[in-house]
Amino acid sequence: MDRKKIALLLLGAAGAACTVAIADETDRLIDRHSPKKVLIDQKDSFLHQPTSTFGDRAINIIVYNGSSTSFTHNGFSLGNCSHILEDINLEPGPYGVSHVGTRTITGMEYSYGLTGSAAAWDMRFSFYRPSDASFAGFSGDGTSMINPAATPYYVLTVTGFDTNICPGFTTRTGFFLLPESVDMPTGDSSLWLDAAFVEPGTPGTAPLTSTNLFQTNIATTRTYFFYGNNTGALLGAQFTAGTSYTVAALDAAGSPASPGKSNPAYARDINFSATFGGQSWASTGGLTNELRYINALQAGTTQTVSYVFGLIGSADSPPAPAATSLNDGSGFVADGFNQYSGSLTTAAPKKWYKFNTKFDISYAETTFMDIDTEGSDVPTAFAVYTPDSQIFDVSEGRGDGPEPARPSDLDNQVISYGVARRPGVGNGQQYSGQEGILPAGQYYMAVAIAGSGFGDGWVVNAADPVVPTAYFLNINGNNQKTIPAGPAVSPALEAGADLGILLGGTQTTPDQSVPARAVGFVRFSLTNPLPTTGQFNQSDSTPLSDVTYMDITQPGSSVVGEWNFCLYNNNGLLANGTSISYAGAGFNDNNGGGDGPYGCGGTFAQLSYGTAASRGQTPLDPDQTTLGQPLNNQNGSTLNGDQYYLAVTMGTALFANERWGARSTRGSSLTAVISVDTDNRGPNGGCPADFNGDGGVDDTDFVYFAKYYNDLINPAGDIDGSFDGFTDDSDFAVFSAAYDALICF
Repeated sequence: MDRKKIALLLLGAAGAACTVAIADETDRLIDRHSPKKVLIDQKDSFLHQPTSTFGDRAINIIVYNGSSTSFTHNGFSLGNCSHILEDINLEPGPYGVSHVGTRTITGMEYSYGLTGSAAAWDMRFSFYRPSDASFAGFSGDGTSMINPAATPYYVLTVTGFDTNICPGFTTRTGFFLLPESVDMPTGDSSLWLDAAFVEPGTPGTAPLTSTNLFQTNIATTRTYFFYGNNTGALLGAQFTAGTSYTVAALDAAGSPASPGKSNPAYARDINFSATFGGQSWASTGGLTNELRYINALQAGTTQTVSYVFGLIGSADSPPAPAATSLNDGSGFVADGFNQYSGSLTTAAPKKWYKFNTKFDISYAETTFMDIDTEGSDVPTAFAVYTPDSQIFDVSEGRGDGPEPARPSDLDNQVISYGVARRPGVGNGQQYSGQEGILPAGQYYMAVAIAGSGFGDGWVVNAADPVVPTAYFLNINGNNQKTIPAGPAVSPALEAGADLGILLGGTQTTPDQSVPARAVGFVRFSLTNPLPTTGQFNQSDSTPLSDVTYMDITQPGSSVVGEWNFCLYNNNGLLANGTSISYAGAGFNDNNGGGDGPYGCGGTFAQLSYGTAASRGQTPLDPDQTTLGQPLNNQNGSTLNGDQYYLAVTMGTALFANERWGARSTRGSSLTAVISVDTDNRGPNGGCPADFNGDGGVDDTDFVYFAKYYNDLINPAGDIDGSFDGFTDDSDFAVFSAAYDALICF
């Protein structure tokens, strides 16, 4: 399984666990092509077990999620020991105490962090029944937290790690199937997880000891487990920072609304004795305490936290909830804009809807569907479910609100499918099909206020609105194709992302924020086709310089990104047949893009057009050790003169050949700096309306001015001396006079 390293950020999915009472071993490397489901990445390829207790009725459901927004956890960086004990409560998920029947576990995900130099290790995950362990010590203070007579009912050893260590990075695996499914003991709705880094080659059946725990290279290779919290949610009581509390006090103060164990306690084997020394009191820090809790993220309070981990189970699909149909008389949701409303209360904190789509919502069908809760009293979240109770998508805070740069509970919630690109509401992001394809069929939606959790098996952990709270659910689309998708609007730009006309040499943007699952755009004009050679100045017939190349690179960008570029023209089409960047497609699997820290961070992208001799390689960025490919016109020898939009994305980037159709699946929010270098001739000071620098103001310049005038908010046509950044009627008057004169004097 390929490593996915995200610097100090962990936004992901969930997974699963368990099998038999004896150990199984699996090689991490053979997982490379196994099916996975990452909620924010690969929702279309959910894990499938060939057989299970439930036969054809079986579905895989997320039974514990410590890392993604389908429940309420997000990750934060907290270095911990290489051997931990964590209590995992499956309440209020589908395997909570209300579940009746077999609890089958089929897969899992895990996370860890790395610093230091290269070394080899294995990982072992052992699962104990809830009655087999206690933070306070199974037989009292100082005794082992795990019953010495207990045997884990499942042990998984994960091997085959590469040894390229990236200091300060964390890894989350995504889902993978266990060697075989396992039935949890009857009635259990929680478990204890003993997670350990072990010396490579340690048999899965061997008891953990002080010699087989990973220590040989611990001085140079730091391995640690990664913890997360539920987006700042606090426990139900106040705690004094820096003070120890009893485990009972932490338990009593816990919030049952949070998935996973509600207290923030975890155990660490600080001396690699292979035994967790039990304590009645939990400490906030100190090297001599094996039982700790986290009380550093918000002054005077304690947050819910858990090891970033996940479990998938196989279950019989539960019956669908009672839901209000949004379909019209045709049996499908109506085309156009449709608004539905209601009120959320303490007694009814969630509402269910269902709808059908006639056609796939996709580029292939030229269809779209935008769903949001704009206009609600408070930011309101929602999730889309398949008819067998599985999460298909969870809304994100990309709508109007105070934090448009990144998803936030403070912003209105949005989901968008199909073709791009429609205006956002207020300062919200544009609707650009960020969630990809919605296959034709039936879907359910649950609505609750922002901060609620949504999980497989129809689970909705609805936050209490306290007072009656009005909401609006808005659906805009053309699933029945009775109306067209309409023309796409051009991409919105951040401040500094409009480079105007390329003037020759290098032009560079300021830092551009590329939010999670979003695409940044940079606009510029190449006012001469590539190549443009053998021209003469229209005003004095002197030879003009040739225009022979354009290179786009990104020195100064976040080096942990898996960056990708795609160049679109002014009509939203790919600039040419090779408009997608040549860049490394991973961290170590570099196929030509620049590399990140220590050879295993991220990958820079680059585009190169023209006929000029190679411009060489982009100089190394700080912390890089690997240069990208030479800039030698890999993306084509010809390129039309036009106004262009560069799509800047991370991770698995998906580029449609129309409507500026770029989207990204990467769950990180990082910074890009874009440099465009060319020998393009731009306007000179004495004749600003001569956009291509050929000494005349002719029909070619008129075409460019028409683009800028149509944009209005475009500095490229701001030629009236006002420097107001607009191309408006005042600029039109200046251009008209220059166009009438034709020749620059």
